[in-house]
Amino acid sequence: MIRFEVPFKFESNKMEDGPISGSTKPPVHYLTGKLLIAMPAMDDPYFQDSVILILDHDESKAVGVVINKPAGFIQFGKQVGKEKSEVWDNLQIPVYFGGPVDSELAMILHSCDITDYESSQVINEHFCVTSSLHILEDISKGEGPDKRLFSLGYASWAPGQLENELQANVWLVGEGSKDLVFDTDAQDIWSSAIQSIGIDPGLLSTKGGTA
Repeated sequence: MIRFEVPFKFESNKMEDGPISGSTKPPVHYLTGKLLIAMPAMDDPYFQDSVILILDHDESKAVGVVINKPAGFIQFGKQVGKEKSEVWDNLQIPVYFGGPVDSELAMILHSCDITDYESSQVINEHFCVTSSLHILEDISKGEGPDKRLFSLGYASWAPGQLENELQANVWLVGEGSKDLVFDTDAQDIWSSAIQSIGIDPGLLSTKGGTA
């Protein structure tokens, strides 16, 4: 049974201006809002060829979701324990593997055109994350945020762990863009992310004896 909870919470700073006024504004932290792009040498099967959007990063932790590993579809009426209804029976949304931590935890990464859900957290001007049935109900009615990506599970790092991995050249870092995250086919996200930082993916394709 899936459940809903955002596994982090930003300090309570209110945005005074801009299109997401009134929402909780994150402090500026490290790689929050950036992309981690796995290098070909990545040997962790959970993260091979993965691209991760960092949701929160500070001195005590790093939290992110994988954005390029589709995991099929979920029939939500059965998963969330709702009584049988046509709306919930027909609500099938593509689900992504968000990471190996807490695989029953559901989060919706979405554009910030709607941020008034109780659990919504603003990552930056491009991305928000919400974990609630309310947003699914809106989606089932053809409402809700314009762009969204539904994930189960997430990735997390202990203090200093991500920094060590970056020093070991396990990851490349890129800018998060809505087009890349929401509008690019999952199978093309890794190569598109590499290209977005000015690198030819072919130069990194060392797996399987290719160059």
